[in-house]
Amino acid sequence: MKTIARLSLILFCSSLLLAQQRTTNRQILVFTHVTLIDATGAEAKPDMTVVIRDGRITALGRPGEIRLAESGQVVDASGKFLIPGLWDMHVHEWNKEAFFPLFIANGVTGVRDMFAPLPPIKQWRAEVAARTTIGPQIVAAGIILDGPNPPCAPCSITVGNAAEGRKAVLTVKEMGSDFIKVYSLLPRDAYFAIADESKRQNMVF
Repeated sequence: MKTIARLSLILFCSSLLLAQQRTTNRQILVFTHVTLIDATGAEAKPDMTVVIRDGRITALGRPGEIRLAESGQVVDASGKFLIPGLWDMHVHEWNKEAFFPLFIANGVTGVRDMFAPLPPIKQWRAEVAARTTIGPQIVAAGIILDGPNPPCAPCSITVGNAAEGRKAVLTVKEMGSDFIKVYSLLPRDAYFAIADESKRQNMVF
């Protein structure tokens, strides 16, 4: 199998998660005797060796096919499974100490946050990128665009017409949101104005 770039992986085993934490600053991590599930529909491949260098898979194969580097850490993953990282497409992250360990322990290496305050999320993303925190990749909406009298006023920007809708899109973009989330109370003209302005601003809607 060819090198798989940018493929996040997780082992359903707390001991292996701890091994990954201990080797955050190491360049090479090798899993041996692991059963590989590549999510292509192919059968599981038992007794595989997987080499990860600088956070990316650089080699995988049967025992004896892969030459192991002298440096780095080797983890015997006998009886364990290695899979592509999973994504949870609708979360609300309010507490990284509570949620991040649960995501990673269950194989969720990416999340789409549908509303949470952006400042802490930006900080958490920086920590994950710097490897000072183990957590998922985060794509975040930030704040919601909704119509008058929204059920969650602190969570929303209230939009009553098309002009307010276009302005709200610009506001959300300036806040650093990754996409625009709309809610159910928007007037019709505001909804379509938001959709159009999102396209003009190259924002996912």
